Amino acid sequence: MIPRILKSSGREITVPGDKSLSHRSVLFSVLSKGKSHVSGFLEAEDPLNTMKAFTLLGLGVEKISKGEYVFTSPGKNALQSPKSELDFGNAGTGIRLSAGLLCGLSGINAKLTGDHSLQKRPMSRIIKPLISMGASISGKEDKAPLEIQGKKLSDFSYKSPIASAQVKSCLMLAAMASETSLEYEEDILSRDHTENMFRFLGNKLTFYSPVHFKMEPPYTFEAKEFKVPGDISSAAFFLVLGVLLKEGSVLVKNVGLNPSRVGILRALEAMGGKIIVHNQRIECGEPVGDLEAVSSNLRFSEIPEEWIPSLIDEIPILTIAGLFAKGGFAIRHAEELRAKESDRIIAMVENLRNLGILVHEYKDGYEIPEIGSSANSSELSAWLSGKGANISTKMDHRIAMSFMVLRAVSGIPLTPDETSWIETSFPGFESLLEGFLK
Repeated sequence: MIPRILKSSGREITVPGDKSLSHRSVLFSVLSKGKSHVSGFLEAEDPLNTMKAFTLLGLGVEKISKGEYVFTSPGKNALQSPKSELDFGNAGTGIRLSAGLLCGLSGINAKLTGDHSLQKRPMSRIIKPLISMGASISGKEDKAPLEIQGKKLSDFSYKSPIASAQVKSCLMLAAMASETSLEYEEDILSRDHTENMFRFLGNKLTFYSPVHFKMEPPYTFEAKEFKVPGDISSAAFFLVLGVLLKEGSVLVKNVGLNPSRVGILRALEAMGGKIIVHNQRIECGEPVGDLEAVSSNLRFSEIPEEWIPSLIDEIPILTIAGLFAKGGFAIRHAEELRAKESDRIIAMVENLRNLGILVHEYKDGYEIPEIGSSANSSELSAWLSGKGANISTKMDHRIAMSFMVLRAVSGIPLTPDETSWIETSFPGFESLLEGFLK
């Protein structure tokens, strides 16, 4: 088995603001005429790029303090076409959600682009339904840069072939911007932050089932105060570190507990991880609490397909937990991992195999026999004896952070090829992790 060398005597930490909600606080502030006050905003590259993009359309931005901003919008009908490209950097959420909003703004012409990694990611999942709504959007081979000519869109009914909050939110924002109706259905509930923020601003959704709803104009957009809690996707790295401690616990304070995001908690608990929720409360329509992760003995547990959308971004770090599980680890029904900042299935499989670990790769996931079992009997011996290993991060922040947690917990000398990607979602991660090693 991989050794656990790290101990903690009840350390308390906070993590940066929720990235999903930070993106959406910008977009809903753009739609809302007047001054919106946002606290807890994630000052990382991804949401900051979304913020900067909309300043080119007329959004005023005033920084009050760290994570605290006032966004002033002239209203969606008074926005102007940007005079230069909108650069979303590495932000897949930023570009996909913004594309929907811009497609529905009559008279707005814009070109949306990003870094080399973003330009590789598929955009057909939003382009096709947007075109069916009547949108004018195109990209070479359905990838960024995306050319958009905003226009009045048609009422639309759509059943998504994948459970994706980005697709759902993109189409919802297109309908909001264009004041048209949208009926949307998916097989499994994806993250519902957009629905919550939409209702927080005073709008209604008609639900036919938990995964099937309709929204109809007129829509209400009033400038309000948005409180952004800590990002559970960021907290996940320290929750896994907590359950993998040799002894002790970690308390992560002020974490968003949206039911569509807590798959990582369900998965860790199913694997035998002890997670205690303290001080539960509701803020701006979103449940929030403090999470304590306690040193635990993990075991194999099948991850149900219906949990996948609620933990899709946490699968790399959950895999690290799985390396310590009796009986091994497996993840299936997660083909969407191939369309993230990197192909995360390939990224995890290649790096684990580079450590000498046997991994069975599938189209929609992978399986790892128990470390120390007959199938995985000699793995890591070279690394445990002090030999170093390089980690190929694939320009992906979550791959880098996941293997850095493995290094911290086990002492295996792993060296990521690049860690600058971490700034896209979790500024200060490395120094926070270093604090556990002192």
